[in-house]
Amino acid sequence: MYPAEFGYERAGSVEHALAVLADGGGEVKVLAGGQSLLPMMKLRLAMPELLVDIGGLAELAAIEVKPERAVLGAVATYRSLQQDPMVGEAFPAMADALAVLADPQVRARGTVGGAVAHADPAADLPAVLLALDAELTVAGRAGTRTVPIDGFLQGVFATDLADDELLTRITLPAAGRGQAYQKFEQPASHLPLAGVCAAVEVAEGVISSARIAVTGVAGRPFRARGAERALAGAAPEADAIRNAAALVREEPVQPLQDQHASGPFRLHLAGVLAGRALQRAVSRAVRP
Repeated sequence: MYPAEFGYERAGSVEHALAVLADGGGEVKVLAGGQSLLPMMKLRLAMPELLVDIGGLAELAAIEVKPERAVLGAVATYRSLQQDPMVGEAFPAMADALAVLADPQVRARGTVGGAVAHADPAADLPAVLLALDAELTVAGRAGTRTVPIDGFLQGVFATDLADDELLTRITLPAAGRGQAYQKFEQPASHLPLAGVCAAVEVAEGVISSARIAVTGVAGRPFRARGAERALAGAAPEADAIRNAAALVREEPVQPLQDQHASGPFRLHLAGVLAGRALQRAVSRAVRP
């Protein structure tokens, strides 16, 4: 199937892209990797009048990992993140997700900013970024603003991004190695029927903090706050992990259901995967 007729403009800079978006009156879509947008256009689920291509903007492709933080350009590809040894060292959960994300062709072209801005409720990386407390930089003609990813993601394919704004970078604070990502995928799409990212810190023999993000289950990735609270101050042992993982199933969310999985089954998977992700995260946190 072919998409409806559309125009194409290649952006020479962020300012150029913003000018096109501002003049487009909401009928312009941003093209980065195109791994989600182009299939939607072929199915006529998206019919923009104009595409502005930012995929060639080197200023948005940089990856910078420092001891205190990491900054990922919005058009950094999954493959570039996967091949950067400093990303894998600083963020093991991201390495876990990139290893099971889609297929080699998608990893070669898909972008981290595209994954966030598209807001697919079953995307892998947004859950990892949510568990790692990422902040997003959004540019507009009037300047830039910073928004936590938890406030940016609003629902199924819905975000805080205005029609004339552009996501430019993702900032991650420094994190310990107690991180892991686990998912149960739908075999054809490789998207998770449920996926869980866990990030824990262990100090003086107890879990001092825990962050658990779930994807594929509800209309947007969400934090399992009840399970996080249950782990705070607990010993990093199997019973505590098992009890916290069970609480993930009780989060007050409206689960998705389709031909691939029912809502209760997705919640069940989330609990199982939370246990596995937490166990791996704890083992990494306490490893010398």
